[in-house]
Amino acid sequence: MAGISAEQVAELVPCSLEQVRRLEELGILGPHREDGLFEPAAVHVVRLMDAFEEAGVSLDDIGRGVATGELSFPLGLFLPDPAPMSKTYEDLGAELDRGPELLRRLSRELGLPPLPGDRIRDEDAELLSLVVGKFDLADDDDLSRFARLYGGAMQRLVPSGLQWFDRTVRQRVTTWGLPDAERDMAVYKRGGEFAEVVATVVPWLQRRHREHAVLEYLVNVTEASMEERGMTPAQPKRPPAIAFLDLTGYTALAEEHGDEAAAELAVGLAGVVDEAAREYGGRPVKWLGDGVMFHFADPARAVVGGLELIEQTESAVSVPARIGINAGAVVAQEGDYFGRTVNVAARIADYARPHEVLVSEEARQSADEADVRFELIGDVPLKGVSRSVRLHRVTRAA
Repeated sequence: MAGISAEQVAELVPCSLEQVRRLEELGILGPHREDGLFEPAAVHVVRLMDAFEEAGVSLDDIGRGVATGELSFPLGLFLPDPAPMSKTYEDLGAELDRGPELLRRLSRELGLPPLPGDRIRDEDAELLSLVVGKFDLADDDDLSRFARLYGGAMQRLVPSGLQWFDRTVRQRVTTWGLPDAERDMAVYKRGGEFAEVVATVVPWLQRRHREHAVLEYLVNVTEASMEERGMTPAQPKRPPAIAFLDLTGYTALAEEHGDEAAAELAVGLAGVVDEAAREYGGRPVKWLGDGVMFHFADPARAVVGGLELIEQTESAVSVPARIGINAGAVVAQEGDYFGRTVNVAARIADYARPHEVLVSEEARQSADEADVRFELIGDVPLKGVSRSVRLHRVTRAA
């Protein structure tokens, strides 16, 4: 966005022109560009100052802090250009023939509370129009679940990223012994670079994960259809094994200390599981937030490796772990694996208790190992699996 006048700043905030001039006089807003106009980020600064003043913070004190270099507000490095707001939720509801309260509810569930005066950003209105228009088969509760799903994911991701930036960048810069102004500018510069990287990584990663999710969905639908018609393909003589390791304390840790702390735990785990799995011919396929998916060419080694993974994981990170293992045909695509074998292995891991290694009957039959003992649990109904799965608990023979 090109430079904007004081009148345009006031219109975008919105506020009085006098308020813009007052912040300019206090030294909070500015300096001007060479052409005498304001940077678009001035709108964000005015809104923030309005909020400070409403909370009882003295703008005179803030102005003095800016003058001494103790305070600065380079919001243009981190925030996008101010978005226009040309309509209200009432206006949007009339356009879409939907109740405005539904649209306000969806905004809140996306984590974006409606603005004072019922105004809505044009970009937010465009997004809500897309969601409501494309999901014409969804009722209000379905739309609400969609909004909570994606809004909640972003609300967890963004603060965790900022925690990472604070620890990795800001805290290190403070040890350089720079004057306050130079230190702040160094942090702000790297903050802008961080925002640029994240703005690229998030949509790219979402697109890549969507590719895998669509492949998984199509494989599952195809296998289920073939199974219903009695067309189940013959199993290989020596099927591979899929194992899922799950950290049972991961979710609680993330809720109590934040996703950044949980991610730190995962970093500590990475080297351990990689080394332990490869020792038994396994390969970590991907991380899944609270665990890891593995592929083993030999089910027998997967079973023994599962016991080793539990022991080394719990020794390294002091968090209870559990493992589920299944053997059978898998569909391989771009380094990932899909199909019923994978789904059942994941569900077995969900069913296992802390410290347990549970395996399916198919994995047990393919893993005649003298070093382990199999204890029959029984035929267990697993969530999302059409028929019961016979499970065995694995322990060391000794």
